[in-house]
Amino acid sequence: MRMHTWRGTGAGTLQQQPNKWAAAGLLALFVISCSSSASGARIKTTRVQNTTSPTSRDRTPVNERTKMKQDYPDFENAGQKAGVEIWRVEDFKPVAYPKDQYGKFYDGDSYIILTTKILKSGAKEWDLHFWLGSKTSQDEAGAAAILAVQLDDSLGGVPIQYREVQEHESQLFLSNFKNGIRYLPGGVASGFHHVDPDAFETRLFQVKGSRNVRVKQVDPKITSMNEGDCFILDVGKNIYVYVGKKSKRIERLKAISAANQIRDQDHAGKAHVHIIDEYSTEHEVETFFKNLGSGSPSEVPPEGAGGDDLQFESKEQRVATLYRVSDSTGNLKVDPIGEKPFSQSALDTNDCFILDTVDSNIFVWIGKKCNNNEKANAMKTAENYLKNKNYPPWTHVQRIVEEAEPTAFTQYFKTWQGQRQIRSRLVREASTEEAEGWEARLLHASIRGKSNQFSVEQIFDFEQNDLNPDDVMILDLGTKVYIWIGNGASVSEKSKCEDLVTDYLKKFGRENIPRIRVHQGEEDEKFKKQFHHWDDNLWENDNKYDNAKANLLASNQALSLN
Repeated sequence: MRMHTWRGTGAGTLQQQPNKWAAAGLLALFVISCSSSASGARIKTTRVQNTTSPTSRDRTPVNERTKMKQDYPDFENAGQKAGVEIWRVEDFKPVAYPKDQYGKFYDGDSYIILTTKILKSGAKEWDLHFWLGSKTSQDEAGAAAILAVQLDDSLGGVPIQYREVQEHESQLFLSNFKNGIRYLPGGVASGFHHVDPDAFETRLFQVKGSRNVRVKQVDPKITSMNEGDCFILDVGKNIYVYVGKKSKRIERLKAISAANQIRDQDHAGKAHVHIIDEYSTEHEVETFFKNLGSGSPSEVPPEGAGGDDLQFESKEQRVATLYRVSDSTGNLKVDPIGEKPFSQSALDTNDCFILDTVDSNIFVWIGKKCNNNEKANAMKTAENYLKNKNYPPWTHVQRIVEEAEPTAFTQYFKTWQGQRQIRSRLVREASTEEAEGWEARLLHASIRGKSNQFSVEQIFDFEQNDLNPDDVMILDLGTKVYIWIGNGASVSEKSKCEDLVTDYLKKFGRENIPRIRVHQGEEDEKFKKQFHHWDDNLWENDNKYDNAKANLLASNQALSLN
């Protein structure tokens, strides 16, 4: 089960509003101030308690679930069925989000997203995210963080928590929305209005990403466009997908899916969707630019104007560091205890730890015997750590508990002993050649934009269909790494893929791992066994884009008949 907390890019840290939060039922509240010294960051913590209705922190699932039902009825039965559940924070309380609106996020709001998986054994696995919009208030962002902790407690304290910031979401978060996510202006506090299916308002959306897609509303003018991306123009009864001439096939497919979602969510399925690409007639192209207001294909800005699909943050010459979080002196204290490669013995079950990977990811490890104060403050301590280090506010923060560590965490340690990986997302065929407890991972790699750098994103719950013929893919088995080269990969991607894998392995101190190059259609049995199902004929007639266009034409004809 997975639990995510999403926070917008403009959200601040937890504001000190105990009275307001207490009135809303957010009873376990801690106010934190941070200072730094040569020995590390120190955080002073004060607990604010509602004396009329004390909060139980005994982490007994039955007690927590009963209390959750009383305080937040919309959280009742959360995490009991497989799938994704979303709540929006309204007046400091969780309100169930309509399922037909999943994937739409307003930049003035904060949301809680819970993903539940039920394993073959019947056990549940959760990921919990809280998502923060770029214009959400500090109070609302703080409420989302606290509500996430309380929902976590009601599930026994075992979900992994993620802090998500608008436009900088983790790949895991994005993988929950197969048609991508869409940002819209407004929110509860600003009195946003639901879209009237019959209303006419020209809107232009930029579709970014190839695997996990973000759909962002931009100014409806040609200067907002570029040749490397796909764009969706919504003019009411008609929706146009403009295909950038340098966009890739998979990006075009994702744009069509996103346009279909806009049709269904915002227009009750009653709008026609049209594709504008190199096969469109002159009249169709002219109609698109007329609806846009002006312009022509020759006036569309070049590919680089859209920015890279994966923003590469500048990285100083820093190394991953492990910090101990303790309140043995009465005040929370964060002290460095070592640099990579780490030893598992450095983790003390009585404390919490922060692992700074210096790769835009922070892990907060919760020991089984650390006290309630440390557990409750773990995410807030991480936020203060980000401020102390002058890290971007959108830096990914992931909260994990002892004995449920994912491979993404354990890979930073020299060795890892304990229970075999609890959180295997897929049951794949094991072999003695694979690293003990290692979860096979598939990564999508491609060179984007003028930067001529690789963008890399992990693909969760992968299938053979996720192997993109236009790109280079990495299949990491722990003891060996496959470099899969699609038939349509560029010359630059083919020539630089070895350097990419070297950088990837160096980050985890695994430079000596064997590498195997494999070209599309030449996969060995070991490679194929990492996928639930393998079809040797999958790429024989790869015409998904043409099929998608044909399906749209049929949908438009059916709509016209009605």
